[in-house]
Amino acid sequence: MVKGIEMKVRMIIIGGFLGAGKTTLITKLAKELKGSGVNVGIIMNDQADSLVDTQYAEALGLSSSEVAGGCFCCQFPVFLNKAEELIDTSKPQMLIAEPVGSCTDLLATVVAPLQVLYSDMFEVAPLTIMVDAIRVLEEGFDRHSVSGYLRAHQLEEAELVVLSKADLVSLEDMQRAVETVRKINPEAKLVIHSSVNGQGFADVVKAATSDVVSTRRPKDIDYDLYAQAEAELGWYNGTMALDFGQGTDSYDLGKKILEGFSARYPKGNIAHAKIMLSSESNALKMSSVRGMVSVDAANGSRISEGKGKLTVNARVVSNPELLRDNIRTMLKEVLGIDVLSLESEDSFAPLPPKPFHRMVD
Repeated sequence: MVKGIEMKVRMIIIGGFLGAGKTTLITKLAKELKGSGVNVGIIMNDQADSLVDTQYAEALGLSSSEVAGGCFCCQFPVFLNKAEELIDTSKPQMLIAEPVGSCTDLLATVVAPLQVLYSDMFEVAPLTIMVDAIRVLEEGFDRHSVSGYLRAHQLEEAELVVLSKADLVSLEDMQRAVETVRKINPEAKLVIHSSVNGQGFADVVKAATSDVVSTRRPKDIDYDLYAQAEAELGWYNGTMALDFGQGTDSYDLGKKILEGFSARYPKGNIAHAKIMLSSESNALKMSSVRGMVSVDAANGSRISEGKGKLTVNARVVSNPELLRDNIRTMLKEVLGIDVLSLESEDSFAPLPPKPFHRMVD
């Protein structure tokens, strides 16, 4: 047991496909818990570093860490180390972990190892999977496509399903989405959620703070199809320094960047694109899912001032090199510059998943 732990830390894992709204929910949940006196930490996850989500959590004053270079399952020792570091430094009663959006098989590769090998440290909450209602309605879960297979497996192993973006669909369409979800997973508890009007959020808080633990058994999975689904996407992470001068409208700039990016791809090919604009006066997180631009969260003024930074994360059905070139070209056009002063940049297709643990019995 980590030094200083007097009771088990409740581990809340919230997964789901790219663009479902996981980070927005997680940061809101963490702020809610913190406001009610619960000490909470966040662990983000990605195939590369320079994460928009981690930077935004830090801007909100939340105790956070990240596992980069692979999903929790493939980087389990790193994941455990990050959890122990947060426990030592922040003494959280709860840890909220957000796995990579293209990750699945979490019951066998993350939940079970925590329960079996580290039961003295962690109480693992029922696995939560977020599902984008619009994507359900427009794409469904065609198991004959690699993307559909991956998303169906994510949903299949959920113990709590959070059906997100309820404010963007009609009641009739939401009922169709619920019926589609229920055909794949009739047993999970289901919460209909909107980050805009707060629908269902109280139910998410209640699930997080209960003493109910994960009991679901892992589901069978075809790792060849899983690998194909992850490799279908090109991943881009990049950061660059900016000087906003005496004032730049960060919302207007962010909107131009994401719209300029979205215009280069069919909307169905954009799994998720995120940007973070941070300056001496503010922090703004925006995203584009299937070509739809939205403000996820903001802190401080709308106007960026002085020295700052732009971080771009994009997950697109694309050749990684072409994705990188498109983003570079778009940024030059939007920013009106000929040369980008990039601090870091990485563009690639994920390697096949190789879990550190896989426990199915």
